[in-house]
Amino acid sequence: MALVTLIPGTIFARDFRVEALIATGGMGAVYRAEQASTGAAVALKIMLPELLADARSRERFEHEARVAARIKSNHIVKVLGAGIDEPTQTPWLAMEFGTCSANPVVRRFRAPRYARVHGRHPRHRGSSHPPRVG
Repeated sequence: MALVTLIPGTIFARDFRVEALIATGGMGAVYRAEQASTGAAVALKIMLPELLADARSRERFEHEARVAARIKSNHIVKVLGAGIDEPTQTPWLAMEFGTCSANPVVRRFRAPRYARVHGRHPRHRGSSHPPRVG
């Protein structure tokens, strides 16, 4: 099993031409890619190389793909496909590419740094949950 590092121009899973790294997280890395078969821009999430050998992590990644594919909402990107790249045995998840963080309404409700670091915002003192919106 080869470890995966995707660089721009790489063809991954025989159908995705990698354009740029968007972000990395605890479980995977997300790249902007073009789906060669359709020409569509996609967000391609792959599992981090250091987690590939961990069966539980692989199960969680694959579960995420199945659950995300069932969610139908205008506020959540649509899952276009999922699979495992044969040469590297790396699980992947392709989603529609979108930039909802550019939406001023979404930015307004983005958790401030304090909440991301401490788990809640100071204005929510006395409550373990933030107030409902809407």
